[in-house]
Amino acid sequence: MCCNPGRRTAALDVGTGTGVLAIAASKALRRPVLASDLDARAVAIARDNARINRVGGAVEVIHAAGLRAATFRARSPYRLIFANILLGPLQGLATPIARLVAPRGQVVLSGLLTAEADAALASYRARGLALVRRIRLEGWATLVLMRPAARRNTRRGRS
Repeated sequence: MCCNPGRRTAALDVGTGTGVLAIAASKALRRPVLASDLDARAVAIARDNARINRVGGAVEVIHAAGLRAATFRARSPYRLIFANILLGPLQGLATPIARLVAPRGQVVLSGLLTAEADAALASYRARGLALVRRIRLEGWATLVLMRPAARRNTRRGRS
């Protein structure tokens, strides 16, 4: 286990691979990061990399396919969720990611070919997330999305 239980996990890295994004987020945010991957070998490598980079106490890496594990819900909502994976899995994760991100929280999707970005965007917009920024670089696209703030009930009781 990682992290101080009293501190909310700030970020979630879905499909962490070697853990490089989780490590960078932990160092930049100075907050705990939960990272996951469906590949057991990738999980072991990411754990080693977190330890080597001296953030092993702040980055917890778990073996999980998808986002169904109770660990994800227990640490939510997340201020930042990022996933650098293929279009198909990103589309399949749209609903669980939308449920786990905090109001005003951001979702960063990368690993997309420029031609795939609109398809990914449609999946997340359908779940209430709004596009903040689209970044294109040499045939690749990154989408930065935000969950709108929760609406307050403005109805007041009559006197």
